[in-house]
Amino acid sequence: MKVNKQIKLFIGIGTLLFSTSVLATPSTTFWAPSTPYLQPFGVLHITYDTYFLNDYDFPIVVGLTSGLIPLKEIQLEAGFDLLFPSPFVDSSGKKILPLLLNAKIGTPEDTFFDGQPGWSFGIFNLGFKKGVNNYNILHFMLGKTMREDWGALKYIGTIQFGFYYGLEKTLFQSSDGKTNQFGIMAGWFSYPIDVPLIDKIILTADIMTGKNAFGAAGGGIYFYMIPSISLLTGPVFFFDKDAASASQGWIWTLQLDVDIDLKSSGNQE
Repeated sequence: MKVNKQIKLFIGIGTLLFSTSVLATPSTTFWAPSTPYLQPFGVLHITYDTYFLNDYDFPIVVGLTSGLIPLKEIQLEAGFDLLFPSPFVDSSGKKILPLLLNAKIGTPEDTFFDGQPGWSFGIFNLGFKKGVNNYNILHFMLGKTMREDWGALKYIGTIQFGFYYGLEKTLFQSSDGKTNQFGIMAGWFSYPIDVPLIDKIILTADIMTGKNAFGAAGGGIYFYMIPSISLLTGPVFFFDKDAASASQGWIWTLQLDVDIDLKSSGNQE
């Protein structure tokens, strides 16, 4: 199953000002990169993510990610995200370039033996201004999709589990001042559901633990217009609404994802 999401970008505003959540985009599930899925070689992924609710909005996230290694046994993806308007401000009040990088390496399911789970290890929200946007979050994930020949088990869909660790401790504070750099990530995708007029829908949910600006759980629905274009929507609920600068404790997201196979485009030319 193709998983087209990337965690939405944690947004910190200022060193000692306030933090707001929204994550940067390696391949992800719903809110977090809680999946070992990697973009295939030569496939460019474009994402446009919005977060909003009544009296407040988070910045819009626009990102590109692509697979970089033409091998089945080991895969690598890398990309970047831009946030608009820029939420990053240093201690002097100067705006910081709203750019965050991401990369991860891993192996798809069933590569070396039948039933092998997929795995990935990487970094996301890699920024360049210390204490402002250098979240630099390491993460490791395992995941398994129930196979078609496993009978009723196939309807479980895909289950995923792993952890994360933020390298810049000053950016992983709870609202009461405690440091929370480490957390668990878990995610789920339903078995694809055929519906009229579009390709399919997939239900999804994930969690990123921790009382910091990233800690949240949420779920939603992927609407696949065609196999390479999807629209994802649903709510995100924060574990520490003050750390996330989400006054009501939750926010709604609408995310557009498009995959472009550059190899196919090149062959057609």
